[in-house]
Amino acid sequence: MACGLQPPLHAAFSSPPRALPSRSSFLLAAGTLPLLPRGPTVSRHRLSPPPPRALPDTAAAAAGLRDVLADAFLAYPPTWTSAAATNLAIFVAGSPLLLSGLSASGVAAAYVLGTLTWRAFGSRGYLLVAAYFVVCKPAPAGSNSTTNAAAAAPLHVTRLDFGVDPNPSCKDAATFPPEAFALPHLQSLFFVGCFKNPAAPTALLLPPPANLSSSGLQQLSIRANPSLSGTMPPQLASLRSLQVLTVSQNGLIRGEIPRGIGGLRSLVHLDLSYNSLSGPVPAQISELTGLVGLDLSYNSLSGPIPSRIGQLRQLQKLDLSSNNLTGAVPATVANLTSLTFLALSSNGLTGRFPPGISGLKNLQYLIMDNNPMDVPLPPELGGLARLQELRLAGSGYSGPIPAAFGQLASLTTLSLENNNLTGAIPAGLTRLRRMYHLNLSNNGLGGAVPFDGAFLRRLGRNLDLSGNPGLCLDDRDVVRDVGVGVGACRGGGGGDGSLARDSVSSATGGVLTAYTVIFGRSRLLGPACVVFISSMLFFL
Repeated sequence: MACGLQPPLHAAFSSPPRALPSRSSFLLAAGTLPLLPRGPTVSRHRLSPPPPRALPDTAAAAAGLRDVLADAFLAYPPTWTSAAATNLAIFVAGSPLLLSGLSASGVAAAYVLGTLTWRAFGSRGYLLVAAYFVVCKPAPAGSNSTTNAAAAAPLHVTRLDFGVDPNPSCKDAATFPPEAFALPHLQSLFFVGCFKNPAAPTALLLPPPANLSSSGLQQLSIRANPSLSGTMPPQLASLRSLQVLTVSQNGLIRGEIPRGIGGLRSLVHLDLSYNSLSGPVPAQISELTGLVGLDLSYNSLSGPIPSRIGQLRQLQKLDLSSNNLTGAVPATVANLTSLTFLALSSNGLTGRFPPGISGLKNLQYLIMDNNPMDVPLPPELGGLARLQELRLAGSGYSGPIPAAFGQLASLTTLSLENNNLTGAIPAGLTRLRRMYHLNLSNNGLGGAVPFDGAFLRRLGRNLDLSGNPGLCLDDRDVVRDVGVGVGACRGGGGGDGSLARDSVSSATGGVLTAYTVIFGRSRLLGPACVVFISSMLFFL
């Protein structure tokens, strides 16, 4: 703390102080008799007072010390040497507090954490981490002060967050700190949006497996770090206490998923999405029998979906979309009866759905767009009573829309665009009162649209029937009010479902064709016959 210094004493005076007359001079001036006999007269010379001594310039010294400390604390970028030296100075200054509240191992862990934090994140990060080392002395009920002192228990570092406000932001030159895994009581570690400098990529490195075997880490999140590079560390398999593992949105993380990941038997959520991972989906994932969420989307994984994935009976979310997976959906997927979210879109999957897929009674989201399935739509999907979103666009489905889809009472979104569907739209879809998004565009559907005006107006722009030349609407008023990409039927209701505009175009085309043929052969007929036939065609 900087202290204010008093100015030198002589600074308050504009000239040296004057000598005051002695008490005896006052008595003599008053004409009083001296109390003692007068002695010989001694000549006295008035001596000028000595000049005041200059005090040391303590203000300048304090300012210099302050600058030195500021350079030590705020040096950028910090080095390992400066971080270790500064941390040591702080520990020496705070040793009474540390020794009263921490064990020897706790002091050592605090020093390691403080040094690596200062090196990676500077003074702001250090101050936040230092706040974790507050000594807590709980007072058990009915105990006295002596007992309290004996029962004093220090708080341990159990969670560290870096990268996103209000947590400390990472310096541009920060590197991934494997030393953080040495903290003995750490349970949660987060690096979110921390390593973002493209000019200074840093590698994802973990300590050797022997140093991780005793780790109590339960949650590790390394997310949204565009300059974090390297492969998925196989040492992750040594973090046996992990329950949540998220290594996501790190575009430079490549390589295969470690086979040893099946050893993380405590894992509940595994998210490795939005990286550059390649290779197959390891069958060892099926050993994570307590897994509830599995997200491997937006990578470059290849090969088939392992059939052993059906062993994950607790799985509620499975997202393998946007990879290069091939083959059929394994029949064992029907064993995932707890599944609520299934996303397999944008892969190379082919063939039919598993026959037992209707047994997924808890499924609410089925997203399988953009796969070359090239099969008819399975009627079994109509048995998924809790289904809210069904997305099967751009997958080469053919044949009619199953009437069983009208039984999906919970459905809010149905996307079947860009397929080869034919036939009429099932009238049962009009009973889906929760529907708010319906896209049947770019197919070969035909006939009259079965939706009434209330249904069409409720969906509004969330209804797209365009790209189906054979579709038409009976209600001409609705055609004018709602743009769904479909014209009015000929005759305004109930007829054969042909479009009035197409009928007019076809009739006109037929007349012109007939006229051309007849006129072209007019040399075979008499002039009167040609005139008569032309007149009849004109009045058609």
